[in-house]
Amino acid sequence: MRKIVQSILLSLFIIPTFAQETPFLNDAEIRMLINELSGDRSFEHIRVLTQWHRNSGMEGYFKAADYVVEEAKKAGLEDVKFIEQPLGGPNYTAKSAELWITEPVEIKLADIGDHALMLSDGSHDADVTAELVWAGSGSKADLESLDVSGKIVLVNGSPGAAVTNAVYAKGAVGVVCYTSSENKNQMDFPDQLAWTRISMNVPEGKHGTFAFNLSPRKGEQLKKMLQTNAIQDVFATGKKTMGGKVVLKAKVDTEIGEAPGRTGFVEGWIRGSKYHDQQIMITAHLQEEQGSANDDGSGCGNLLEIARTLNKLIEEGKIERPLRDIRFWWTDEIYSEYRYFRDYPKEPAKMLANLHQDMVGAKQSIGSRTQHLIYSPHSITSYVDAIFESVGQFVIETNNPFITAGRMGGLPRPHSRPIYATRGTKEGFGARFVPFFNASDNLNFVEGAIGVPAVGLINWDDYYIHSSDDDLWQIDATQLQRNAFIIASMAYYLGKSESEELPLLLSETYAQGTKRLANDLETAFHQIQSQSDTNFGWKNANIIIEQGIIREEGALKSITRLLGTDAVIMSKINTVSKQLQIKKKSMLAEASNVFSNTHNAKTPKIVLTAQEQAATKKIPKNNPILDEYFGKRRGGVAGVQIHSTMRMEVFNFVDGKRSYYEIYKAVLAESLAAGTWYYGTVTLDAVVKLLDANVDSGALFLNKQG
Repeated sequence: MRKIVQSILLSLFIIPTFAQETPFLNDAEIRMLINELSGDRSFEHIRVLTQWHRNSGMEGYFKAADYVVEEAKKAGLEDVKFIEQPLGGPNYTAKSAELWITEPVEIKLADIGDHALMLSDGSHDADVTAELVWAGSGSKADLESLDVSGKIVLVNGSPGAAVTNAVYAKGAVGVVCYTSSENKNQMDFPDQLAWTRISMNVPEGKHGTFAFNLSPRKGEQLKKMLQTNAIQDVFATGKKTMGGKVVLKAKVDTEIGEAPGRTGFVEGWIRGSKYHDQQIMITAHLQEEQGSANDDGSGCGNLLEIARTLNKLIEEGKIERPLRDIRFWWTDEIYSEYRYFRDYPKEPAKMLANLHQDMVGAKQSIGSRTQHLIYSPHSITSYVDAIFESVGQFVIETNNPFITAGRMGGLPRPHSRPIYATRGTKEGFGARFVPFFNASDNLNFVEGAIGVPAVGLINWDDYYIHSSDDDLWQIDATQLQRNAFIIASMAYYLGKSESEELPLLLSETYAQGTKRLANDLETAFHQIQSQSDTNFGWKNANIIIEQGIIREEGALKSITRLLGTDAVIMSKINTVSKQLQIKKKSMLAEASNVFSNTHNAKTPKIVLTAQEQAATKKIPKNNPILDEYFGKRRGGVAGVQIHSTMRMEVFNFVDGKRSYYEIYKAVLAESLAAGTWYYGTVTLDAVVKLLDANVDSGALFLNKQG
């Protein structure tokens, strides 16, 4: 029987030999997409979008949306529209705001006509002249001995604490702050304007206030002027004056609507010719601060460029119209998708995969930024990950220098199959694949209650995110084009695939899975060797191997979502799945050998603790009403310390079949496979408390309890 299975596997995995490094595209298709996609065109879209301060519900957000609607139509998309959604709070837009020193010398300090981030979002109308007081960080302790009534306070840090402690508690009239984005060292970014906010909610009996935001350099200059009791010219005005007292004039004009306000997102389609319940979702988010060229003007520009490219190739007859709908979304980040799924709970069932771009234009030599190619989480590992890895690895390998390929192999140098924009750099593609993290719109799709596999592109670390520095000067059209190639290639392949792609998808998904299983095996070995409690180490090793096999069986079965479930397809998938069971036995045997060699003892019998036994008797299922499920779900639970991504995975593994203990095992295996440095520590106690809290809230129900 085993020889028969092996011969069937061999016949399945005989696929044509291609003339390049990814089997999902032939050489002509690669050349076609490289020739047509333009990072320069994407860059020009970003140039327009950066002019608007486009946070959720702002006037600038709607102007950006209007621009995308018009450009999406020009790119050939069908049924382009803005889908309006409610905004929890009021719509807010700052119309004008200026901050001046009036004494001891007239100096303009801030004007949102120069940059919108000079005023904290949420500021209210003001027209005041008042003395300035240094208030440290704005904490209660720093303010304890200060008389700030009727004055403006200067603080080094975010403005929220000063608004609460100085304005609403002690009668100050406003705040001036200086800080850096994401708590970076202010000495490294002295001229950066961080994106800051204060609450629009005003305590009863109080008046709304304002907060101006300066760069660290200007903030320190202002502090020095205030604390210099001598003749000074800190701001180099050419006029020397006495320091020690500073009077400011603040004038702010805002529009604050009634709650709830309105937001929404832009949608456009390339209509498929055959399948309309297997939509390929391509997403980026439109909402951010003024500038936000990379986060996520880059993704928005690339979506427009991918739409133009695919439609042009269809029109020219170079490719067929896709069999499946390709659906483009420019969203209000994360909120739009959750709101849409809650409002239209039947829509996710029509979605095949999500391909997401967020921060895909970084000039990587500035700030040593790395493009992260993000897999789906283990709860929804699928064939999509295999396509993603193959296409992405092709771009990485052909757009980085290798001495064996170039100088020694005779291929073009420095890059063997370069993707360059006309006005972009010729830098390498600094990219790597990473395990899932829940930080952008791809997270919405992989929710267990939604069930759509998703991959994403996000560069990290980014010194410029959420600041005035996230602007055109640090965008590279070449990196835009490379990332657009990855997403366009995947959409093109998914759009045209039929059952003849089964051998390729099976082989690539299985092969990728064996790499994951190899990592699982290594992780299991480490548990055996590192745990002082040998029984615990052996139990964890078994959990890792068991859950790895379950994950890979799911990845193989996911192909049916694309190609269907006819008898031939299912027979071939089941044949490959049987090989996983053979691999499981082999892995357990290898782990047993490592245990014996490490501890000079036989492997212990696995015995469940009382807590583990109790956890096997609770089987949760999701509240079937999606709006109630998301509305009642509780992430923050007292006494639960768990990484946010693993917390999400606890929810994702709820399927009405797994018990609390099985969910714990799945999340534990995933966290250990990536490393505790990446996902933190997962305990059964945390998983049980989190699930129990959500049963109590009504987000989950118990299927069985014994």
